[in-house]
This record gives sequence, C-alpha cells and structure tokens, in this order.
Amino acid sequence: MSIIVQALTSTDDTEITTCLNTLKASTAGTGMMHESFNKNDAGDYTRPWFAWANSLFGELILTLAEQKPYLIFGSSDEQQQH
Repeated sequence: MSIIVQALTSTDDTEITTCLNTLKASTAGTGMMHESFNKNDAGDYTRPWFAWANSLFGELILTLAEQKPYLIFGSSDEQQQH
C-alpha cells in the first residue's frame, strides 16, 4: 500500500512508472494487490484478498488515467510533451 501512496503523491513520471512496475510484479500472478509482500519473493505475501489495497490501487489507476494517461496507456506523443 505504501508503494501505491508513493505513486499517488509523486509528480515524477519515472518514480510513478517504477512504482507501477513494482506493483505489477508484486501480484504474484494473482492480479490482486496485497497488504504487503516480501521484496525478495513476490509469492510471499499477506492477505490474498485485501479490499483496501485493491481499492487504493484502483484510485491510483483512475487518477493516472485523468492526470497522466500516457503512463498507463503508453501514448508516446503525450509522453514527449511532459
């Protein structure tokens, strides 16, 4: 959850992208966010279903879709403008 908040509060595209990549890698193939995970083994996580983390991640995606869509949709034209 701290990585999601880091991405939500950052204004740096590189930092946000790093957070997104870390979050994607941390799902351990479940497609869900976890309360916490072992940084050395994403398969070692707490709470296989944690609505708060999933909801916060949804908020991140909606915020980025509105404020920085190129970070999640990959428009290279917009990325060059920022």
